[in-house]
Amino acid sequence: MGLLDLLAAGYLAKRAHHKLNPPIIEAPDDITVIGVEAKGTNEYLIKFRKGDSGSWSSFRVSRNTRTRSGGWKFHW
Repeated sequence: MGLLDLLAAGYLAKRAHHKLNPPIIEAPDDITVIGVEAKGTNEYLIKFRKGDSGSWSSFRVSRNTRTRSGGWKFHW
């Protein structure tokens, strides 16, 4: 195995780890989390809905994020 093969294997292993271990999310009371998707090696896309509305919004968090304004908490 060459150096590039080892680097590629490490990158793919890290992506797989992040996909299988998403954060535990504490959302505000009026928010429903509808999806958590791994993006790259260090970010997650959080999709959520306010109340009973039909539309959704999203934002990205990294593994360094612990809180977000509005009452969001992330446990890694």
